[in-house]
Amino acid sequence: MLGGAGAIALVGGAGLGVDTVQWYLWKRQLQQSVDSGALAGGQAKAQGTDFRTYAAKEVNRNANTAITVVRIANAPATGAYTADSAAVEVVATTRQPLPFSSVFLDAAPTLSARAVATTVIDGEHCLISLAPNGIGVNVSGSADVQLGCGVSANSADPSSISVGGSSYLQASPLSAVGGISYSSANLAGGTTIQPYGVEQSDPIASRNLAVPANPAGCTASNLSVNPHNTQTISPGRYCNGINVRGTLIMNPGVYILDEGTFLANSQAEIIGEGVTIILTGANPNKVANLEFRGGSEIDLRAPTKLEDASWYNILIFQDPTANFPESKLNGGSDLSMEGVVYMPRGDVTINGSSAQQAQCLLMVVYRADINGNADLQNNCPTDYDDLDLGARIVRVVE
Repeated sequence: MLGGAGAIALVGGAGLGVDTVQWYLWKRQLQQSVDSGALAGGQAKAQGTDFRTYAAKEVNRNANTAITVVRIANAPATGAYTADSAAVEVVATTRQPLPFSSVFLDAAPTLSARAVATTVIDGEHCLISLAPNGIGVNVSGSADVQLGCGVSANSADPSSISVGGSSYLQASPLSAVGGISYSSANLAGGTTIQPYGVEQSDPIASRNLAVPANPAGCTASNLSVNPHNTQTISPGRYCNGINVRGTLIMNPGVYILDEGTFLANSQAEIIGEGVTIILTGANPNKVANLEFRGGSEIDLRAPTKLEDASWYNILIFQDPTANFPESKLNGGSDLSMEGVVYMPRGDVTINGSSAQQAQCLLMVVYRADINGNADLQNNCPTDYDDLDLGARIVRVVE
């Protein structure tokens, strides 16, 4: 009798243990499903598409049992993110009878799982490509690029950020709407890779900056500084380019370069504190560009907020209507630049052995192609704190 009673207890305990393990497994699988659904919904919400459709699709794709989707909501009905318009909540349940527990239970227990995903900030970018397609940031050849922050590309291309050849990129995070092409030898250890993510915002667009209409007339046209000569200029509208072969000193203020190229030749020197250079033209095909050649020395700093309440922190501003002109920072140039280089419809190429060393140089461009060395840090003063440089990523937060 004792043996029989013990056998019943042993079998019952084993049966209950097996069912409990199965419930635990279903619970984990259900949680994985709602996590996947919330991530897909959060991603879709960030991209402005139908978050419910994508969330439901991922929940069902990852389901291992018959489940019931209770709620897909934006914003969440409960929890810490009810006021977050970017957050997506997914709640699902499953209920399946099991052989042993069915003997004692009238109905199988209901298992429930909940997940919330939203867009969060994980790091900062100091090089942002706004191109929606193709390669946004290309690091190739023997380039050695040291950044004190991350790189992002809004292109949906499979290689929206491409780091190839024998190049080496020290930057984190790398964020892209599309894929990121690299090998382990191309990147510094510990680099955060975030491919197929959300689009990064244009940190300058919200300031609503526009090319000034005044002065309407040309302060100078085809300005040229000859070798061994030093010329000091003041803010104004400079038409048809500036060609510097000697030393150009720029007094503080806003300089409008109306068509042509701002050209620094070999042995040229350009010095300016508290300056903003605006590149524009009569139509998109004539918008001015930059070319700093090998052997030139550039020492430029953007104005602070105290120096210019409108153009503070903006070192280079290219007309947003531009038809993709290319600006070049060529090999051997000694560049000391502080401020934002903003070319939303312009490409930037850094060639050769260009020795860029800057403690606060932020680049927002259409495309960037780096074939030479660059040391661009993001140790900017507090004046730059209002720039939205955050690296956005969708993450499960509850």
